[in-house]
Amino acid sequence: MSEYQYSDDPPIRISNEFADIRVRKVYTRNGERLEIHAHRRGYRILLDAIELESLTWQTAETFSGFLRASVGQDTEED
Repeated sequence: MSEYQYSDDPPIRISNEFADIRVRKVYTRNGERLEIHAHRRGYRILLDAIELESLTWQTAETFSGFLRASVGQDTEED
């Protein structure tokens, strides 16, 4: 097997005016992963089951912090 193999299922596309991503299952030497690909920005990540589950442990504020950091806003208060 190469680095990983894609599932036979087509990717799922989720988009709006700010983002366009595709998700699909891939098979790696270490088990199944979910590939998330942000085509416009050229980013891609493979997440295993525990990494995906850990997303459900987060609050909306955590994700807001990710977004603030990605656009360069300072999140520290003086």
